[in-house]
Amino acid sequence: MIQKIKEDLKGKKNKYIKIKVDVGRNKYEEYEGYVDELYENIWTFKTSSDIKSFSYKDILIKSVILSPL
Repeated sequence: MIQKIKEDLKGKKNKYIKIKVDVGRNKYEEYEGYVDELYENIWTFKTSSDIKSFSYKDILIKSVILSPL
């Protein structure tokens, strides 16, 4: 499962997308930007003002949802 997520993110690298991040208690934060770097255990997402990092399991457990623009 994680390998499939890594391959999917590799295809989205440097493409403009939107992510929705679950921050708890039915609250979400949305960001627009690029998948910046892919590492062994984490990946980074670059917005216009910040760089966020997430683990691949965040996508697996649906804490992070990717969507194209």
